[in-house]
Amino acid sequence: MFLNRTQLKELTGYVRPSSHMRWLIGNEYPFEVGADGYPRVLVSLVEKRLGGYIKSAKRNSSPKFSEIRG
Repeated sequence: MFLNRTQLKELTGYVRPSSHMRWLIGNEYPFEVGADGYPRVLVSLVEKRLGGYIKSAKRNSSPKFSEIRG
């Protein structure tokens, strides 16, 4: 899905769509412009760029007693 207007303001620090687009271009974020004149930015792209998407490693919760030296 796409960032909403509030999220665009939080990401860019600007209010106007033209300012959003200038910031997005300057920071190399791809976007499309909607019929309403606002940029459309994928949430998944922002999460990936800002570290929100972290692939977690599967953890084994049981101890490996064979690795314990006594």
